[in-house]
Amino acid sequence: MERKDFIEQVGLSAASVLIFGCMQSCSKSDSPAPSQPTGTNNNNTVKTIDFTINITISPYTNLNTAGGFYIDRTNSIIIARTLTNEFLAVSAVCTHQQVILDFEASNNRFYCSGHGSTFSTTGAVTNGPAAAPLKQYKTALSGNLLRVYS
Repeated sequence: MERKDFIEQVGLSAASVLIFGCMQSCSKSDSPAPSQPTGTNNNNTVKTIDFTINITISPYTNLNTAGGFYIDRTNSIIIARTLTNEFLAVSAVCTHQQVILDFEASNNRFYCSGHGSTFSTTGAVTNGPAAAPLKQYKTALSGNLLRVYS
């Protein structure tokens, strides 16, 4: 191969790599891709939730106190203990724009600091802009062990 042909081939290869990279980064929208709904996998089948935590061991110790809550980021679930010592578990992600929720014990509700949506202890929308409810999970306390399940 002559030097001129070699340089031409390398130049074309580099150009095609750059063009391919630019084409991959372009999209029809500047918005991020929608996130996978909580509780589903890539096949859109429901993921079974069933795990147990010891509320006396860090990082779950906030659940020892009425009004405390813990966010399980692995399963995208917020677990809360109400002021009446009832345990609640719902999806931790706001259905409006996927902001992680907080639990407001004094108002007995889940709150989205992103846009002000509020949800009841059962996950029902009580104030928008969110329109869809949160997924609710069952809880069962046995001694210091709290089970969260579908």
